[in-house]
Amino acid sequence: MLNYHIVGGLLTPIPIAGDAIRRSVDAGLNNHLNDENARVDAETRNNMIRHYDYSEKQMYGMLRKMATERSLSKNELDASPGEYEDHLQAITEQWYQNGMGDADKWMGQ
Repeated sequence: MLNYHIVGGLLTPIPIAGDAIRRSVDAGLNNHLNDENARVDAETRNNMIRHYDYSEKQMYGMLRKMATERSLSKNELDASPGEYEDHLQAITEQWYQNGMGDADKWMGQ
């Protein structure tokens, strides 16, 4: 940014050509910055998708671990319908979705 202003400041006073050179540099930099912003946006979106997917898997793992520590067997966890699926998992999914909705609101989506 500093180099841009230093070089641009030296080029602008050149009669006729200075302003044209400065404007062409501006156009080139603008295109470059737009491309860079699009790349960063796509990378950020992919990172967030991976983060959400990993978070959901981690949440399910923590729920199963907590349920087994509270004396539910793996057969009871996998039984359908069961306490885990009917109550604990449904409530947790609801709270998880509430949290995701809040996060989206705070991020302006």
